Amino acid sequence: MSKTTDLVQRVHDLNHDYYCDVATVPDVEYDGLVSQLNALEAQVGESLANVSPLLQFAANQQEAFPSRRHAIPMLSLGNLYSEQEILEWDENLRKPLGVSTLSYTCELKIDGLAISLIYEKGRLATAVTRGDGTAGDEVTANLRTIPELPVALPEPLDLEVRGEVFLSKDAFEKLNQRRATQNEPLFRNPRNAAAGTLRTLDTSEVSRRRLGVFVYACVSGIETPQHSAALDQLVKLDFPVNPERHFAASITEVLEYCRKWGTHHSELPYAVDGVVLKVDAYSTQRQLGVTAKSPRWAVACKFSTEQAESRIRGIELGVGRTGVITPIALIDPVELNGTMVGRATLHNFEQVRNLDLHLGDLVTLEKGGEIIPKIVSVARSARFPNALPILPPETCPACDDKVSHEDGEVDWLCTNPDCPDQVRERVLHFCSRRALDVETIGPALVVQLLERGLVRTPADLFRLNVEALSQLERMGKKSAENVVSGLERSKHCRLAALLHGLGIPNVGEKTARLLARRFGTLQTLQTVQHEQLLAIDEIGPVIANSVASFFADSRQQALVDDLLAVGVCPQEEAILEADNPHFSGKMVVLTGALSEARDVWKQRLEEAGANITSAVSKKTDLVLAGENAGSKLEKAHKFGIQVIDETTAQTWLNL
Repeated sequence: MSKTTDLVQRVHDLNHDYYCDVATVPDVEYDGLVSQLNALEAQVGESLANVSPLLQFAANQQEAFPSRRHAIPMLSLGNLYSEQEILEWDENLRKPLGVSTLSYTCELKIDGLAISLIYEKGRLATAVTRGDGTAGDEVTANLRTIPELPVALPEPLDLEVRGEVFLSKDAFEKLNQRRATQNEPLFRNPRNAAAGTLRTLDTSEVSRRRLGVFVYACVSGIETPQHSAALDQLVKLDFPVNPERHFAASITEVLEYCRKWGTHHSELPYAVDGVVLKVDAYSTQRQLGVTAKSPRWAVACKFSTEQAESRIRGIELGVGRTGVITPIALIDPVELNGTMVGRATLHNFEQVRNLDLHLGDLVTLEKGGEIIPKIVSVARSARFPNALPILPPETCPACDDKVSHEDGEVDWLCTNPDCPDQVRERVLHFCSRRALDVETIGPALVVQLLERGLVRTPADLFRLNVEALSQLERMGKKSAENVVSGLERSKHCRLAALLHGLGIPNVGEKTARLLARRFGTLQTLQTVQHEQLLAIDEIGPVIANSVASFFADSRQQALVDDLLAVGVCPQEEAILEADNPHFSGKMVVLTGALSEARDVWKQRLEEAGANITSAVSKKTDLVLAGENAGSKLEKAHKFGIQVIDETTAQTWLNL
């Protein structure tokens, strides 16, 4: 078998050289080696599939990253920061269960990006980033460049696994060294580098950067009673699972594990920012359930954050799209968590007042999960004589209008809707990835458009033409055409995306999706009443007031009308009057020949609140079976899962 192994490794190395644009042998020699490997695989069948370099690389250049919905949402995790909080979390889990102890799986929290990997009949079919938790970008071709990730399994299984894509410290250092020699901007940390790499269209560049991945869960396709057993099974299927995981029979063992890696995590070859704890027994996980944002049975324990001291040298004021004025402290550069920082967030002037901050103060900085550090304390004994206090501005730093502040509120606001900074931020938010997703428009272009008077509102973007854009700095005809085509594509957006892009106060992505599903069209929302909004369980008085006030405001009505006039046409949503009790929150599998297209049924069920999965497992709640249903139906009967036909489903959906 050593000859076979040598051949596999040889072709793999040549593949890597080729995709890095470094051909080390003539094409004819490479083709001969590939032919030998093809013949060998034909003889031995699937046994080479999980290591075959013939499956590792797709086309060199991808067109784009299409959005894909997650069958099972990728929830986030809550955070704990101390041993006391860990003990309280454990106690809060045990009390309703009536047990004295729980067993946990402890895993290192890799500082990377979450990914969903779907295998069909044992082969990698789709890789999707977490995105917003409900949908992400398909990056299958880029994941195929990771040598450790099997593109085919030893068994023809249908399964979905979740993992974390990362860049090792060594790979990160080499990448930045190469970028420095090419006068390219450096990545700030391995996580940012991994994120940028995943969204790189050129797979040869992705391969050159040497991404890594650890798989940490199987959400369908493997039947085991415990999470730890599922991880062991994934190892047997050749998945890269972090070897530092640990089964803890008690919370005492959990604390020991956290202490160990809190001290030694910097010795690892990859960045780690905490420990993930998961209740090990799947039956207990199901009992505990999930919240809208995170599972109750899992949590992230963050390592103690590093601190540093520095002095405040100035204050920079930023104005957001809603007019909120945010202070940023300019500090003497200091190293923190391996990076040099020169700014610290202050959140708002209420925090400035509580800390009693003065210019020149010696402050303690702390950096957790934030991009820039925060100020946690002030050394008043080190304050300079006659130091000036940091006070809120009386006028807006961008437009010089008077600043507004309500008693009891923490924010100081610029109330001028034409404030240039607000306009800029509103336009950028409208084009952002989680709104209309106009990738061809960024901050530099928006600044030029505003300075030239070409854009005053988001609707003005759709009046831009190639001729006008071509006159801007660093904007040739081809770039201008890309901007116009990107805007044209964004006209046919989801209603939820448009609602989020409008920047309605207190309305985030989740609420925007809820409004879209409840009201269906933009025209309906334009005349929505406060009472109609309050009738929705998930919406309280604050959000109801924000939405009703937004659409009652003549200026906002004019913007919406203008967007419709320039051709923005959000897709209508099927109206969901209320959560369907038969399907809401249920995991449903479709099988057999259905009388209508499977996509039609999938959309109906998802709109009713169901999560559609491809494989039957003990976590499945319902199976919708058509004619000639096969193994999935048998498995459903084996597990005692309820099976319904199309007639029943239509009745439950009131069709």
